[in-house]
Amino acid sequence: MNHFIALLKREYWEWKRVVFWTVGVFSFLLLLTLIPLNRMNTFMQDKIRHEIEKNDNNDEAKSEIKSFLNEMGRTEEEADSLISMLTEMQNSSAKYSLEMSEKIETQIKEKAKQTFLLNPNIVIKPYSYGILAGFSMIQLFVLFIGLFYFSDSLYKERSNNSTFFYRSLPINDNWILFSKLKAGSVGIIGLTVTMLIILLAYSHIAIMTVSGDIWDIISGPLSQINMIDLFFDLIVYQVVALIWMSPLILFLMLVSATVKNRPLIVGVGVPILISITLTVIYGENAFVMQIGDIFGAIAIMITEQNLIGEMTVAPESGVDLFGSFFSDVFSTRTLGSLIVSGLFYIATWKMYRKNITTN
Repeated sequence: MNHFIALLKREYWEWKRVVFWTVGVFSFLLLLTLIPLNRMNTFMQDKIRHEIEKNDNNDEAKSEIKSFLNEMGRTEEEADSLISMLTEMQNSSAKYSLEMSEKIETQIKEKAKQTFLLNPNIVIKPYSYGILAGFSMIQLFVLFIGLFYFSDSLYKERSNNSTFFYRSLPINDNWILFSKLKAGSVGIIGLTVTMLIILLAYSHIAIMTVSGDIWDIISGPLSQINMIDLFFDLIVYQVVALIWMSPLILFLMLVSATVKNRPLIVGVGVPILISITLTVIYGENAFVMQIGDIFGAIAIMITEQNLIGEMTVAPESGVDLFGSFFSDVFSTRTLGSLIVSGLFYIATWKMYRKNITTN
């Protein structure tokens, strides 16, 4: 077991820069979008302030009024007195309008808070769909990174001849392969969850940047979402999705242990080329349909467990956005995926032991 932990640490040391750079660039890009949001908020506040102060600093209008009064035979003192009186009346009217506007705004804010507390689905539903969309995009991006990891997992060791060193140690070859499978799977789940946490924190900051009043209104309904259950459900969902995609993952590792160069191009490009060729020649074929069924089943799984659309009343115990994915863990598709993955694993283990040289 100590050997296996050491192998996991080795994978972390080799790929930690990729993980940190991915999280860092993602966070930086999100923070960068706060600048135009802050500028928009500042622009709106300045515009309102300018409209309020416009009446106080309208020297051109005062000069025209003063000239008109002088033409009517008024003295300078009388004209100044009348202008001062009109300005004071105007300021009083503007002040009263501003106070009434603030009073109405407060009443609208309180009414909106009461409405959303009585019917929190008005806020929870669109926010939940935003979470789901953000999670889906993050997952696709992290899976794209996973393609590089699994296709390069064994090829890199073969290219720098480090396999000779590791195979000279008292470590079973299976532990080496298992360490790469576990490190890749844990890395995909951990990176996805981390980026989702960053996205949720960004959404809160972005709303508060645009308007603190908006966040004050919607924070009550959003607090009813069970975030701990949400993250637990998404972790289970990713575990099931990785099991269903395990034949593709093991295929990439087989390619990584076999080809002499460019494992990613061979592992991704060759199946695509074969699929296009078979489709052109035979039309629909089982090979293309099986690959499509894997991703289609993953999409159906999260759609069936999605409780957002069915939500009518928010329960007092809190809002769960998804149902249980445990039923999908013990399914025939899971069993089939594990059997096919086992066959790919045996082939990968045999090719890894041959230690084919690279170009």
